[in-house]
Amino acid sequence: AMRPLALALLAALAAPAAGAQDAAPDTTQLPPKTEPYEVGVLRSVYHVESPAFVTTMRVVNDTAYPVYVGAAPVAWATALATGSSTRPALRLGASQVANFGVTFALKNLIARPRPYAALDDIVARDRRHQGDKVFDPHSFPSGHTSTAFVIATSLSLSYPEWYVVVPAAAWASAMGATRVWHGVHYPSDVLVGAAIGATSAVVTHLVVDALAADGE
Repeated sequence: AMRPLALALLAALAAPAAGAQDAAPDTTQLPPKTEPYEVGVLRSVYHVESPAFVTTMRVVNDTAYPVYVGAAPVAWATALATGSSTRPALRLGASQVANFGVTFALKNLIARPRPYAALDDIVARDRRHQGDKVFDPHSFPSGHTSTAFVIATSLSLSYPEWYVVVPAAAWASAMGATRVWHGVHYPSDVLVGAAIGATSAVVTHLVVDALAADGE
């Protein structure tokens, strides 16, 4: 009589552990959720070894966090120092917040493994993705690209001059390319990231301007 009871207790104790494993599967060894042609495009960019291209990719990648963190504060400081309108700075900051929310919500919802975790011939060139602990293991969409495009689009909308639009677009596009070259994103991660960033900026600008018009 005791043996069936003991087995039942063991089964009850094992159930929560099994449930916890099911709730948090290891996604690092899953195959890439992508079509073969996209992997081909990824490899064609990843294996470019031209010194000029490699240098450009590394330099652009290194500009990411300084620009991401500094863009809005610089915009606010410039507006306050020159006495100009603070609306461009407000729109830029709000655009970045909106973009961040959408991008990372999708990352956690889709949980696509990074290329270097799914493909044997791809190694992460970005030092933040080297080692056992990675801050963000999810590939889709590209946060670097969405942030680059939200900044570039917001600035272009606020200052629609060629000397703002062209460099901003070139830098944001290069940011998308460098994320593929570094082996941390698929091309579709970059394309969707660019769309999210640009859309976040456009929608935020429309909302902020509409609210400002209502308050006048």
